[in-house]
Amino acid sequence: MIRRISFPILFVTLVTSSVFAQRTAEVGVFFGRSYYLGELNPRTHWGNGIGSSTLGGVFRYNLNERYTLKGAIVRTTLTANDEWESFQFNQQRLASFENTLTEFAGEVEFNFLPYKMGDKRHFFTPYLFVGISYFLNDIETTVEGFEPAPTNQEGGGKLAMPFGPGLKLSLGKNWAFSMEWGFRKTGYDLIDGLENRVEDVFESGKSYDNDWFVVSGFMLTYKITDEGPCPFYNF
Repeated sequence: MIRRISFPILFVTLVTSSVFAQRTAEVGVFFGRSYYLGELNPRTHWGNGIGSSTLGGVFRYNLNERYTLKGAIVRTTLTANDEWESFQFNQQRLASFENTLTEFAGEVEFNFLPYKMGDKRHFFTPYLFVGISYFLNDIETTVEGFEPAPTNQEGGGKLAMPFGPGLKLSLGKNWAFSMEWGFRKTGYDLIDGLENRVEDVFESGKSYDNDWFVVSGFMLTYKITDEGPCPFYNF
């Protein structure tokens, strides 16, 4: 009976000690590039006018040398044009859009290597992140030079799941540099303002495929707190 009780208590103690171990916080800036993947840009990641500058702010709370909680706010303008695509369908549809987007994201980062800012042994690591975000978008769409019906340009707030790889590098005791490539999976097919329907011969949107957007770039952060390590910090 004692063993059955003591094991859960020991497990909770170890996890709690790990979670509240290193406890350092960072704030910084994000600058990079964003682009959209959907009906108007089904495949292009570079070139063809795809990609817009992105700016934002970031806050990191390091739980230990492996796990970090991150909050970020970014603002960008997503854009695409059928004229940039070589597909005959795109050339005949001639749609374009511009979406001013603001995203609020909460994420968890997992470091592949032990990492601590200012530590000469553990000064860099690749990482993966995943989380949830809420984004506001203001869409302007045209098809053959005309705006579609207002119902096609549904703005407001939507949810997405950000995830992707990154790399962290300590620049001394208090500064750090990071880069990441973050995909946003949405359950929403109106980032481009094209509705899921068929008009005459040509399809405006695709009912089987929601839009994505990508936010990639660099972060420069400064450590604002340092509460010290714990014996159980690394698990």
